[in-house]
Amino acid sequence: MRVILEDGTTEEYADEPFAEGGQGKLYFSLDKRHVIKLYGERDRARLLALQKIIGEFNITRQDPSAAPLFAWINGIVRQPSLGVRMDNVNCEVPHKDLTWWFSANALKRLPEDMRGNWFDRTYIAREMARIAWKLHGNGLCHSDFSGNNFLANVARRRVVLIDLDSLVVPDVLPPTIIGTADYMAPEIVSALMRGQRDIRPSIQTDLHSLAVLIYQLLLMRHPLRGPKCHDPDPERDEQLALGERALYIEDPNDRSNRPTVPFLGARLLGEEVEGLMRRAFTDGLRDPSRRPVAAAWHDALSRMADQQLPCTNPDCKGKTFILLRDHPAICPWCNTRIGYPRYIPVLRLYASSGRMGYFQQDKWRIVVWQGRTLHSWHAQSNIAEHEATRPEERAPLAEFRYDGYRGWLLHNLALDGLRVAEGNRMRRVSIGASELLREGQKWLLGADSAARMALVSFQSV
Repeated sequence: MRVILEDGTTEEYADEPFAEGGQGKLYFSLDKRHVIKLYGERDRARLLALQKIIGEFNITRQDPSAAPLFAWINGIVRQPSLGVRMDNVNCEVPHKDLTWWFSANALKRLPEDMRGNWFDRTYIAREMARIAWKLHGNGLCHSDFSGNNFLANVARRRVVLIDLDSLVVPDVLPPTIIGTADYMAPEIVSALMRGQRDIRPSIQTDLHSLAVLIYQLLLMRHPLRGPKCHDPDPERDEQLALGERALYIEDPNDRSNRPTVPFLGARLLGEEVEGLMRRAFTDGLRDPSRRPVAAAWHDALSRMADQQLPCTNPDCKGKTFILLRDHPAICPWCNTRIGYPRYIPVLRLYASSGRMGYFQQDKWRIVVWQGRTLHSWHAQSNIAEHEATRPEERAPLAEFRYDGYRGWLLHNLALDGLRVAEGNRMRRVSIGASELLREGQKWLLGADSAARMALVSFQSV
């Protein structure tokens, strides 16, 4: 099949579609590098919307570093019918629908070189939050975040959002779809039950969908699907469970939807992420303005990664877990307990207030382990991890090491002005030198006014 694009260029595509959906048919180019979606009809309003998506609202042009996160439209098809062209995300790295990672049974059917481990999942969750952050920060709503519209290769830490031809911009690009059942915000499900047709997906409805996806990816269950029955009719029961009577399975004040068998809950994700889950699925179910924004999810998941420990069981499927405050170091995926060393340092980071010697408590908590490193975003209050894109900006500044005779050490790789205060004495730790970590130490992670302070404590495992 010969295809003519809006700019007049021609390309060759397969004659038969490889997939078909409610909005159109999908075809591979003969070299498999591109995909087109043909709508089958010419719609001037849709054409104008597509031109805006590929032009003024194109995030990948504004921020090329974000391009790998989106299967953005890169061409408009004029003939044989109106359509769009995208890169084939499977051309170099194979991807699967994210739903493959939502259940243990589905995961077993995935190729081993795609599965990844739980640490890889946390990275994917963070990148999904980054995707939403990029969209929402530019005033865009996807309107159909779902396990089918995020494609992933978890082992390779790759995730990409597809179906970007239906983006919503308030008062500019109206919604053409309202979402996928499991991921629709309760207010949309409730409106559908009442027969309302003027439903408007928004950034707030995207945020509900994002929270559900993150919960499913990290804990392999839906946060609202519990044992509670709302109606004897199965269809109505499902609508109520996801709509006006939606109830978080971990709601702290109402346990009626709590699973009757032991399950792995949000507590395993650490205090900050667990708190975001609670906000999203308690207050946020009824009040969309209370839902955590994508940036909050991104930052919390980034900090969560610094609290992970490797499981010592070589056969563990999860490979890593969060060391919870004042809890034993037991892997929840295989119940293996870390037996050595007996004590693990935990660094609580404090942000600079902008005045030398004055700090305020931050949310950052770093669980020390062999080979864990500190970077510029740990050391400086005015640097965010997502802003450090060049290799030199991401280089490690210090590294934690364990010596069986001396204990835990912080080795200074490249951190100018690193100092440690113990009692009334402060000493400088020069680049290339190591210093023993002790209870109650205060580390100054630089000499300028933006440098953070880290307070050392030890946790028994």
